[in-house]
Amino acid sequence: MSSISDLQKEFERIKKMGWIKERRKGPSSIGYTFEVMLKKEEENFPIPDFGDIEIKTMNTKAKHNLHLFNLTPDGDYVFPIKRILDILGYPDKDNPKNKVLYRSFSGAIYNKMIYGRSGILKVNYEKEKVQLIVYDHHGNDINVGISWSFSWLKERLNLKLRYLAIIRATSRIIYNEGYYYYNKINFYKLKDFNTFLSLIEKGIIEVTFKIGVYKSGRRTGEIYDHGTDFSIKPENILLLYNEIKV
Repeated sequence: MSSISDLQKEFERIKKMGWIKERRKGPSSIGYTFEVMLKKEEENFPIPDFGDIEIKTMNTKAKHNLHLFNLTPDGDYVFPIKRILDILGYPDKDNPKNKVLYRSFSGAIYNKMIYGRSGILKVNYEKEKVQLIVYDHHGNDINVGISWSFSWLKERLNLKLRYLAIIRATSRIIYNEGYYYYNKINFYKLKDFNTFLSLIEKGIIEVTFKIGVYKSGRRTGEIYDHGTDFSIKPENILLLYNEIKV
């Protein structure tokens, strides 16, 4: 693939630059700085970053999950984020009148929540959807109506994540400024959609709701949806992808 060889060349060019000063602060700095060096404009469209390759950049010391994509549920309700916040949200620590929800769910274990509730992901092959099933403290199913259709998930995977490049970098601080050395790149090809569903069932791929609230400005008190995140631990990436040797 020309995209792989082109990205490999660009990576080698950036690697030879050595330690590169961060181009902005915050958790997205490592990826943003690489994109600047790649001379790529930042965007939030659900398409690959470089040709048909999605780029993920990680600190070699990072322990967090690898973000795959964000996808809002397309279940039974027009406003699914408000629906799940109303049912599962808990009071914001700064303003208890407003609800927030920062919680991960998997298909392997029940996630315990407030009021004795628990939630788990279920892959429903008959209805062709991944459902969030929530039970009350008596074990009764609360019909939250939150799900992701197979067609919607498959479209997002095939459009954005068929080919993946994971770039690892070492970081250091010099006079309160961050620097990165991009030292390794690996290329991968997605196995298939059924593998993706199987990993959700096994709890290897998790779904995290990140629903906050605006703390200031004209939208104070309104829902601030940071995205519904599908993620996997970096050490499990070969369960979802085959590595492409370059």
